Amino acid sequence: MSTPDKMSMSDRVIIGLLAFFLCIAFSLELYWIVFNDSLVARADHELFARLFQIYGDADRAYFDKVTPMAIGLEQINVFVTQIVNVWLLWAIVQRVYYRHILQLVVGSYLAYSVVLYFWAAHVTGYPDMRYQSPYTFFLFYAPNLPWLLGYAYMAWDSIRQLGARLRHDA
Repeated sequence: MSTPDKMSMSDRVIIGLLAFFLCIAFSLELYWIVFNDSLVARADHELFARLFQIYGDADRAYFDKVTPMAIGLEQINVFVTQIVNVWLLWAIVQRVYYRHILQLVVGSYLAYSVVLYFWAAHVTGYPDMRYQSPYTFFLFYAPNLPWLLGYAYMAWDSIRQLGARLRHDA
């Protein structure tokens, strides 16, 4: 537990993770939402399009075979999830009583969504992967790990905090 005036290391880590996720959402992911239909043409002269071209070897749904599902998921991520992330940031800083419930919901939902993304690709044989190699599997999994691990950490932190409160109240 932290003193009322000092934020815990865990809270600072979570704020850092949320800030990172917000920055990526409102830069790289928003770019993808706006320009997903012209990434191939832009890849030679724009950094973000080039990054999606590289990632496209692992998942073509994010480069040259953009799907309605990918568009919908990214729109929900950028326009809904980030509002909830800002709400969570505010709840942490303000030490709102429901903060850990909100953090548990957000952490669980986002960690689950990454696991679902991984699992769906795996059980279908990675149909959007241009070719299967150690490189493309690394490219598929590694860039998504910060979201899986970061949000899983947030859920775990809240489970730990809520469990301690329940033990204390029992």
